[in-house]
Amino acid sequence: MTKAKAKVNLFLEILSHRKVRNGFHSIKTVISEIDLSDNISFRLFDSAFGGTEKETIKISCYSNAKTIRQRKEEKIEKQENIVYKVANYLKDKYQVDGGMEIILKKNIPICAGLAGGSSDAALTIKMCNSLWNLKLSKKEMHKVAAKFGSDINFFLDGGLGLLSGRGEKVQQISSNLKIENLLLVNPLGSWRISSKDAYSWAEIENEKKFQLKNILDAIRENDVQKVCKNMYNGLEKGVFARYPAIKKIKDKMFEFGALGSLMSGSGATVFGIFDSKKSMKVAENYFQNLDYWVCKSKI
Repeated sequence: MTKAKAKVNLFLEILSHRKVRNGFHSIKTVISEIDLSDNISFRLFDSAFGGTEKETIKISCYSNAKTIRQRKEEKIEKQENIVYKVANYLKDKYQVDGGMEIILKKNIPICAGLAGGSSDAALTIKMCNSLWNLKLSKKEMHKVAAKFGSDINFFLDGGLGLLSGRGEKVQQISSNLKIENLLLVNPLGSWRISSKDAYSWAEIENEKKFQLKNILDAIRENDVQKVCKNMYNGLEKGVFARYPAIKKIKDKMFEFGALGSLMSGSGATVFGIFDSKKSMKVAENYFQNLDYWVCKSKI
């Protein structure tokens, strides 16, 4: 069983509404992996499997009940699953003889601004490369990643990164940044905000070069308070205007003593950074009582 980690955006600036390749916008964003993860197992079919089954990609995908408001685990159609798409693409492109069984357990909410699908896809590229002995270089894996999404490239290395272009250009950030008290909150239900919609609602603001420099300096200095003061997400304004309850989550984070709070990606997840477990616990209890999805995490 291997882990595909979620992420949060500490900074996200939309540079232009001019769409780049495949309809994506030009951005600059600072993202960090967190310790919330999906669990994925990969197993090659062996000679015990008969007929054509040993030549296929077999995937089972389940959502943790906590990510779907305590409903029973539900299957996700394989044709819509990016893990299946990536594995099938690699098998066809490199004419792989033999199949694979993949079991995906989703702990990261879907369409929540936490990039669970992108992280799953990156792990699949690495595991298929290893198990099928494709001998792909890092550059070749990045080319595959760029075909399937805007931030999959980041997860090939993970950690902390500054992403530009449509998100496929990744500059790793060397840092010892530690944030122990990170609270994630998502109202779930039918609140699945598409990235396409979130970007279409956004307004281009004055360039945030100074703010970006400040947060990059703060990350390298492991200065959590300075990080919190310079966090920014250019998608918030448009999303908050249409989903005021998401803005209320952010406001409540500050009421409960968060040093900083931000919507991650296109939402609907909002995270808060706290200086103590005690103040985070008060916020956690409040949001749990609203029947929101709540998760304690860390960077």
